[in-house]
Amino acid sequence: MPKYSFKCKCGNVTEVVRPMKESDAPAMCQGPSGCGAYMRRDFKADLFYTPDDSYKTPLVSDSLAISIDQIAEHKRECPDIEITKEGQPVFTSYKQHEAYLKKTGFVKSPKRKRVNEKKITTIGETK
Repeated sequence: MPKYSFKCKCGNVTEVVRPMKESDAPAMCQGPSGCGAYMRRDFKADLFYTPDDSYKTPLVSDSLAISIDQIAEHKRECPDIEITKEGQPVFTSYKQHEAYLKKTGFVKSPKRKRVNEKKITTIGETK
């Protein structure tokens, strides 16, 4: 189930785990002040990256992982990109991620478009 961020007028911010169909339902404030007011969804907190293009949490890329033997070379070539001990690059912003892709020659694949599905005909119906 997804997490949704909620913010109260008293300043309390909390994450609530609930089904998608209940995503917009208000939550009650259970904060330290104990005000008990209804909290509203904090859509800005739910964004993957913030308006200044920095990711809310660092993005660890499995798809761009390199061999452990290449880590030293990578640190020389891209000193601003952190690498995990498993060889996964860690990105802190969208701009950093895009610049890395450009520098290394990787290209994002466009989203796959849905292939036209065959229409199922009923008995007696023609195509």
